[in-house]
Amino acid sequence: MHPRDEETWREITQGLRAIDWEAWFGCPEGADYLSPAGHEVTARAVAGLTAFFGSGWLPKAVTPPSTAGRASDTFVGLGGASPVLQIINGAEPGAWVEAVRWWAALTCLEEAGVPGILSVRRDARRDVTQSRFLHTETQARLALMGLTRGQQVELEPGKASGGPGDVRIGPVFIEVVTFAEDQKLRDHDAFRQKCREYLYVLDRERDIYWEGDLPELLNHDDFAAWKKRAEEAADRCANSGAAVNVVSRGGKRLVVRPGTAPLGTTLSSEGGESDQGKRLEAKVRGKCAKTQGAGTAWIWVEDHSGLFHLPMPFAELSLAAKTDALADLFADLLAEYGHVAGIVVSNAARRRRPLPPDEDARRPAAQGFQRGLPLDRVRETIVIPRRILLPEQTSLIARMCDAEATALDWALGRLGVPGGVASLLADPPMSRRASLLWTP
Repeated sequence: MHPRDEETWREITQGLRAIDWEAWFGCPEGADYLSPAGHEVTARAVAGLTAFFGSGWLPKAVTPPSTAGRASDTFVGLGGASPVLQIINGAEPGAWVEAVRWWAALTCLEEAGVPGILSVRRDARRDVTQSRFLHTETQARLALMGLTRGQQVELEPGKASGGPGDVRIGPVFIEVVTFAEDQKLRDHDAFRQKCREYLYVLDRERDIYWEGDLPELLNHDDFAAWKKRAEEAADRCANSGAAVNVVSRGGKRLVVRPGTAPLGTTLSSEGGESDQGKRLEAKVRGKCAKTQGAGTAWIWVEDHSGLFHLPMPFAELSLAAKTDALADLFADLLAEYGHVAGIVVSNAARRRRPLPPDEDARRPAAQGFQRGLPLDRVRETIVIPRRILLPEQTSLIARMCDAEATALDWALGRLGVPGGVASLLADPPMSRRASLLWTP
């Protein structure tokens, strides 16, 4: 981390200054992975996101749950998503590109005068919660995908029964569901982040790197003991030049080694067990019931639960098997709710560099898409239409999913950046830890 960024985040942590988008993106000297054009886009994104959300939004969004009310829905988590804080896993460029996508989508919708964008902005400013941010981000992403397909787009379109929907893209009326982690998984994720941050503290002043397993969820005393063993191991490794093991109470083994992490080095961790299938089906069923007065509607589930990438059985399935599994899960819902044209489940939590090749899974009852998104996101989207097909609508959604990887470059071109993402990055990206591939 650049010294200026260290000082800025120290002041933010100590309450001496409020976070803003400039601090969140980081100082230019620390972003050595950007080209001059990339630095210009950073300045535009800082100004654009500040203008859209308002200057007081980000400090509220990153307020920890302990001081902000309901723990389940008050921490947007944007602080941890800052490019500045991704140096531990070499993901600074990817985090930066993701934030630029937020800015580019919202700005394109504003400049295009898309109906409903002012309502979306108003709701985002008023409701500073995780669910609202994820909902807003999904609305903007889908609307941008529609624009790239040459469709007329409307946000917050009116329902037949009154009240607003979420997105209309040509003939397709979409209701968005954001499916977040349950509290057990949140606890595991927060603990994993604490472990990563602590290892970074040990790592940054020593010529060492870590691989292996992070510990299982530990209580306060056991975590303190694990940190002490990790520090002792880091010192021994740095002084002796030999690898040292750190074993948790549950037998999870972490290894500290001397030198720089080779390409492909990973840290892994177990997730909390949870019956995600039942939670997902219940969440979608509730949305189906609430939209019966909307006319024909698609239910779009944006998954943030870990279902697709945490170490669970579903995440290990092939794309074709995932597609079949979700088609089976929702078959009864589609039969029960005749107004639902189809259900889409989409997730882009996995990071991979280099990106995997595109993959399609055409199955009897559904279709799956895997697309690599700039710069290191793997999006899996599964489209499950009802048996009485609406071919025009199903085809449009399939075309949107197929071409999503090009949407950001299209948006940047509309915003006067004709070279797209490639023109914004140094060649090659110069992050000090870009060789470390992180597998959450």
